[in-house]
Amino acid sequence: MTPRQKYSPLFAHDTDCEVRFDSLARQLYATDASIYQIEPFAVAFPRTVEQASSVLRAAVEAGIPVTPRGAGTGLAGGAIGDGLILELARHTRIISDLDIDRRTVRVGAGVVLDQLNEFLRPHGLCFGPDVATSSRATLGGMIANNSSGARAPIYGTTIDHVESVEIILADGTIATVGADQDTLPRHRAEVDAIVARHADAIRERFPDTLVKRWPAYALDDCLRAPGDLSRVVIGSEGTLAAVWSATLRLVPPPKRKGLGLVFFETVEEAMQATVAILDLKPAAIEHVDQVLFDQTRDQLEFRAARELLELDAKPCGAFLIVEFYDDVDARLDALAKRKLGLRFTACTDPAHMLQVWGLRKRGLSLLSGCKGPAKPIAGVEDVAVRPERLPEYVAAAKAAAEPLGLEMSFYGHAASGLLHIRPVVDLHKADSIARYRRLAERISSVTREFAGSLTGEHGVGIARAEFMEEHLGRELVDAMRAIKAAFDPKGLMNPGKVFPDGARIDAPLRWGDGYTIPTPFEPVLAFAAKDESFVGNLEQCNGCGDCRKDPPTMCPTFSATGDEIMCTRGRANIIRAVLDGRISTADPLVCDELEAALGNCLSCKACKKECPSNVDLALLKAELLYARQRKHGVRLLERMVSRFDLLGKMGCLMPSLANAILQTNATRLLLEKSVGLASKRPLPRYARERFDHWFAKRAANGRGRRGRVILWDDCSVRYYEPHIGMAAVRVIEAAGYEVVLPKDTGCCGRPAFSVGRLDVAKRFGARNIAGLRGGDTPIVFLEPSCYSMFCGDYRELGIPGAEDVARRCFLFEAFIEGLLAREPDAIAFRSESCRVAIHAHCHAKALTDVKVMAALAGRLPGRQAKLMDTGCCGMAGSFGAIRTKYDLSLQVAAPLIQQITALEPGTRLVASGTSCRQQITHLSGARPLHIAELLAEALP
Repeated sequence: MTPRQKYSPLFAHDTDCEVRFDSLARQLYATDASIYQIEPFAVAFPRTVEQASSVLRAAVEAGIPVTPRGAGTGLAGGAIGDGLILELARHTRIISDLDIDRRTVRVGAGVVLDQLNEFLRPHGLCFGPDVATSSRATLGGMIANNSSGARAPIYGTTIDHVESVEIILADGTIATVGADQDTLPRHRAEVDAIVARHADAIRERFPDTLVKRWPAYALDDCLRAPGDLSRVVIGSEGTLAAVWSATLRLVPPPKRKGLGLVFFETVEEAMQATVAILDLKPAAIEHVDQVLFDQTRDQLEFRAARELLELDAKPCGAFLIVEFYDDVDARLDALAKRKLGLRFTACTDPAHMLQVWGLRKRGLSLLSGCKGPAKPIAGVEDVAVRPERLPEYVAAAKAAAEPLGLEMSFYGHAASGLLHIRPVVDLHKADSIARYRRLAERISSVTREFAGSLTGEHGVGIARAEFMEEHLGRELVDAMRAIKAAFDPKGLMNPGKVFPDGARIDAPLRWGDGYTIPTPFEPVLAFAAKDESFVGNLEQCNGCGDCRKDPPTMCPTFSATGDEIMCTRGRANIIRAVLDGRISTADPLVCDELEAALGNCLSCKACKKECPSNVDLALLKAELLYARQRKHGVRLLERMVSRFDLLGKMGCLMPSLANAILQTNATRLLLEKSVGLASKRPLPRYARERFDHWFAKRAANGRGRRGRVILWDDCSVRYYEPHIGMAAVRVIEAAGYEVVLPKDTGCCGRPAFSVGRLDVAKRFGARNIAGLRGGDTPIVFLEPSCYSMFCGDYRELGIPGAEDVARRCFLFEAFIEGLLAREPDAIAFRSESCRVAIHAHCHAKALTDVKVMAALAGRLPGRQAKLMDTGCCGMAGSFGAIRTKYDLSLQVAAPLIQQITALEPGTRLVASGTSCRQQITHLSGARPLHIAELLAEALP
């Protein structure tokens, strides 16, 4: 009898909560952001506190351990277990009961920190603790770990900002605990008695000199102020109860902020400077070392931050981000006068400060994205010491690592005495794992010598459990066991965490000695950006959860559904599980689990840019689809979609007849049944005259005074939207260029690439590159997805000459904006007073700086241009036209359409991609312009 057969009737009888036993769900929740992996028994998704209570009680009565889980962004393995995962992030994103006068708000456990602060911003309030993972960290997880972040010197930790917590005990009891409310008198009495018995040991082991330290069931807090069980629960890592909701205390944000950026040759110098800065009472001092910021090189996402910090022009080995809240100018001036380090820069522009903090906040993911199997890993990363002793601690940590041959990165919260130390370890090799273990033992000893805390904010979890007795002593560990027994008599709440009951820092690893990922196919893509292999890129996913972030773009399907399989992390985990055999299947290339991972990926390329570790799901998907096609053949829909050019050419032979036939209900129903196209989706209409035919008949404009430009007439412009090409010709010629169309070229190959027909895409690409090689004539693109083929995917396909041609490629808006930036009067435009709202295509976002679109539109006299903060439109080429994907396509598009319908009347809407324009028109009735049309309309 399988576990599903044995236990699903139990859960079905006792609760109406969704509980999944399938291999897909179990593998999705077998990892978090740590280095560990444990396959759970099942995963539950409660929608109400009553459902959570029922399913938890049913599990415990059946002897099944329960692990509460938020976003799964923890680094110590606290959110994984072999029992029931109680997923508390998906259905609990509820904010209520805001009391502005009392400065309190109630949040569900799944509310994301950035989501909360965005809600609070109009009311002049915020939640004090600000963790680096604020874009996806849930408040439930922050409560479980007692998180704090960079500004702990000002705000302390989460425990200082919680008024009460609604919890669910192992027996299903729902209770609210806090200083002024408590429905658990027996538990309170037991905790108070335990703390009183061990008062001397508590005073000895808990010095009050650390801003960040593990609360250890708040033994010292309970000694000072007994009776508040919320403090026992906060930081207990799900080992006492599950957190369902909480009432939080809020603070007003600072009226003004400023950053002092101080650069140094070495980490040691930066630590010495930290001590010298502490008397200025900064809100934060964050340290970033060269190992970390070197990972931002050649990443579009961090280009502006690197330029601001002058990391290329003025090399350094480390820098400090010193943030001040009060008397900003005076404090920055005082810091500058101390003449610390190599150089000093004051930063008070809000946009620039966001760029700096953006780099720092992505530190964890950036480090984990180092090329090769050896990565800077977590485990010994959370030690806190007195800030004044940081220089000595760094020296001691380096002395512990150097004999083991381990390089380390140091970054993090210098003002709080907590540097995240990450040794570079290859967790595929026994020798490297053994050296990591010896380092962990040495760091534990060093931490005791410095009277520090082995964990300051990331929790004990699996990683540090074995060292707890060494640091707290047996007496206090036994006291904690007694508290756990009061809350969880059967010991089934998140077992294997916190207590030294067999947990080890080096097991159970996600990888392990000799671990490999078999590939039952020969990869053909180069993965040239960094990893140079399919497996290398797949293993870049470290589980950080950046793809779960709010707001979009990455990952659009997750933003629409909240389902873990819809984010890059979930997809990467399932691909790995299918290929390494943890998901048992006769053929990994055609199993349902792999289809679930790949089938709803939009290939939007957002992860290529926004994932700091550079996991490129669009490439991974294309490689796997091609492998399946080589073994099992090409499906009819894939054949049809991949020849978008041929469909256009055929339809334009008799466009009126083709349009009349294709627009009938009968034809659309036939296409739905035969090839799977959604009958609800309008098909694009063929143009009466192809763009290239119009271009050939028009009178030549003569040799341009600025030279010649090749205009890439993509399939959409050629066969469906010739008016966009005509507009582009007018604008480019008005700029003084002669326009020509490419010769001996075909489709860019994007439709074929997106459905995995890499051989077809390569044939197109080879022909196109051969036709365009040589010379220096700029090539201008109107469609971002075509541009991305030339500037990215041709190189992945290994097409000779692709890089040389790519250097001559420009999106239309970038080409024209570049000219006008050099010569503002190069094109004369008419004045017209109107607003312009711009939605950028995902591929443009992934490969370029889309702000140039707003800059270009803003050059038109009288126009007020704004780049909309939108994610993917959900159409994604053919994706939104497929019957089984149609509804998801609409879900993805919903936030975009909501913004469009809220635009002021008369606003001109611009969308750069043909798929975007089709989706917007279908769902809102609006007809967006291409930016070439906007500019052409403004010509005299």
